[in-house]
Amino acid sequence: MASHENTTTATEDALNAAQVLFTANPIFLTPQTKHIVQAQERFFDEIEKFSTIWFQRRQDATQSMIDAGRRIISEGGNDPAKAIKELTDWQTHSMERLADDAKDCTEMMTQCAEALVKNEVEATKETAENTKKATTTSKSSPV
Repeated sequence: MASHENTTTATEDALNAAQVLFTANPIFLTPQTKHIVQAQERFFDEIEKFSTIWFQRRQDATQSMIDAGRRIISEGGNDPAKAIKELTDWQTHSMERLADDAKDCTEMMTQCAEALVKNEVEATKETAENTKKATTTSKSSPV
């Protein structure tokens, strides 16, 4: 084994690079780390699903606003009651979209919390099993 005084900067750099490689390798991850990464992957999936639906609703809202504006100009220009009804209908649909946003956001948060708890429970079980295996003495005959 080389003494610490004899190591060069290049050797230390190589050892540090190897340490990073092994720490990032899933084989060397503890159960908690492995499961938190799995939970994060689930978070990303849930966030992607939520944001896709959210942006689609924003596009629908923009299109419905444009359509309402066109109808107001073409049909409601001479009749204020039609213009107010058009605006009221658009606002009603906008409130429905906001309610859907809140519902979907709650669902996303619930799924993320479920993923975190599920993975934490599994990590705890794996840690307990690993500890039990490591502390179990094997029966051997003396030599």
